[in-house]
Amino acid sequence: MSLAREPVVSIGLPVYNRENLIGKTLDSLLAQTYTDFEIIISDNGSTDGTESVCRDYARRDARIRYIRQPSNLGLLGNFNFVMKEARGKYFMWTASDDLCEPQFVSELVKCLDDDPELALVMADLKYISESGAEVKVNKLDSIRLDEVEADWAHKRELFFQYPGHKLYDCFYGMYRTKVVQDCHLPNQIRKNLVFSLEVPFLAQVAVRGRIASIDVPLKLYRYYAESSYMKEAARIRLLDKVIRGSEIWFELFVTVMSSSLGWKTKIGLIFKAVRSSLKYVLTSLVTGHRPVIPAS
Repeated sequence: MSLAREPVVSIGLPVYNRENLIGKTLDSLLAQTYTDFEIIISDNGSTDGTESVCRDYARRDARIRYIRQPSNLGLLGNFNFVMKEARGKYFMWTASDDLCEPQFVSELVKCLDDDPELALVMADLKYISESGAEVKVNKLDSIRLDEVEADWAHKRELFFQYPGHKLYDCFYGMYRTKVVQDCHLPNQIRKNLVFSLEVPFLAQVAVRGRIASIDVPLKLYRYYAESSYMKEAARIRLLDKVIRGSEIWFELFVTVMSSSLGWKTKIGLIFKAVRSSLKYVLTSLVTGHRPVIPAS
């Protein structure tokens, strides 16, 4: 049994067949100006050279824990695994093909240290191509720290709107570990379609504490043809969207009703969820609008 001191931050890194990208992701994490963290790599049975790359990094840096799963847990099962393994006060997921600026961890830790009401904080994001070229910047400007502090009751409603919007990139922000481990992320979803899984998950966070953003682009999100985002978007059908929309509305309803919020607040959030979900279904039927899908 290890008696090593627990780190302040746990970084969960689920991976599967990312031999060509995982090294760059690890380099960006190891280059952080904040150093009191652990990296939990859960390899979902990769069949390429991912294992060799990860084991090499783990040998060179004791902050890295590499675990190879004996059988594939599925995408969500792997995300759940690294979250449950977290030992730090704070936790964040990192997709195995994404990057972050050197100040990313330190800036988020500072926010959580300064405000005990915050359950989750995220920086703005740069969307980049596989080559690293900037595609666009996602500014999470509707949930800045000062605005959230001044009027969280109304800002919380944003996390009960469906279909998803740019705020759902908060999924890859930094959580208080006690909060994130108290929330439910399913191990499996119908047909393995995981689009918009962050919607009901962030709603669970929002009934437990505040969610806010900082006005600086420190997260680099890869957006390219072979990403899980693009592959899944190509195979979504209308029936999938309608059924998934109904599932998400039900999850939002359960989140609200099982929370400790007052009845007036619960009714307002349910109304918000119903209205946005009906709009989603109607839009899907009329235009075939594609929903937002999280990166994996």
